[in-house]
Amino acid sequence: MGRQAPGANNVVDGLIRFGERRGNVELVGFIEGVTGLVKGDYVSMTRESFKNYVNLGGIDYIGRGPDELRTNQQKQSALEMCKKLNLQGLVLVGATHTLSDGV
Repeated sequence: MGRQAPGANNVVDGLIRFGERRGNVELVGFIEGVTGLVKGDYVSMTRESFKNYVNLGGIDYIGRGPDELRTNQQKQSALEMCKKLNLQGLVLVGATHTLSDGV
């Protein structure tokens, strides 16, 4: 959700590795962060599609959008998309504002 940050792609790499070890896991990334989350614009994140971003700083893989998920309408749209996609979890990557917005 946040600005370009060192280590953000490494979080994605860790999630992909978790999915590979666990098996039967589909990892989706929302294009431009919150924008993709509320609009339903996403990609399946795989080792193959991610291979050019390993150990690069920032979040160039799926891009970044607005730095907030704060309004009730934004949160309701995010919840509806998570339900529509039958997501079992949602990982928000960012700094302190991201952590606050995730509540």
